[in-house]
Amino acid sequence: MSREMLFYRAGDGLIATGRLGTDGIFADLADGKLAPNWTHIVPVGRELLFYRAGDGVISTGRIDTNGIFAELAEGGLAPAWTHIVPVGRELLFYRAGDGVISTGRIDTDGIFAELAEGQLAPNWTRIVPVGRELLFYRAGDGVISTGNLSVAGIFAELAEGGLAPAWTHIVPVGRELLFYRAGDGVISTGRIDTDGIFAELAEGGLAPAWTHIVPVGRELLFYRAGDGVISTGRIDTEGIFAELAEGGLNPDWTSITALTA
Repeated sequence: MSREMLFYRAGDGLIATGRLGTDGIFADLADGKLAPNWTHIVPVGRELLFYRAGDGVISTGRIDTNGIFAELAEGGLAPAWTHIVPVGRELLFYRAGDGVISTGRIDTDGIFAELAEGQLAPNWTRIVPVGRELLFYRAGDGVISTGNLSVAGIFAELAEGGLAPAWTHIVPVGRELLFYRAGDGVISTGRIDTDGIFAELAEGGLAPAWTHIVPVGRELLFYRAGDGVISTGRIDTEGIFAELAEGGLNPDWTSITALTA
């Protein structure tokens, strides 16, 4: 599995790449520059989809094992998607205001093809992939729903339920999930099975105010944009979290994306 990561600053398009080891140690790889103002950067294997919500412009690229970025293709989609979620090489596009969805696929040449359209409930605040299953979460009241996305881009609903409200981050680690509340650092872990059923696993606490939490394998990179402080950790299959290492990066990265293959 890839362990490379892309750091992006939307204001000026600056990028950096790095690698997170299984010991939680981060290494810098390369620097560069892309177009500014991408609102979404989504990993699809070693490829990345860049999307600008205001006008729907897209671009794709690839990062090699040395952290070097190469552009692949450009195009356009509908504007105003609020969530873009990778499931294998397929993508789910969701618009929170009205619940409209669309699905598509990116090949290894960075070419995008549309697959299907549909309708879900509006106002989901988090959509998290776990295998081919998806967890939908509404932070205001903790309501959840799960579904499955086929390789043909067809979405099927699976189950409904409820969790605690106000989680600010929900991060997949294998079939396990880390729930984090930035205001006080409270965490909880859980698991979703292939039927979309959610089970709670463990609770705990971390430092508050992490702005980004990025999974790389079973390891996690925690980053605080204001000062660039990082911490790393690991979640086991029982949902137990262990800290690994600490360090620092440049501040003010707006997006941090880990490759998925």
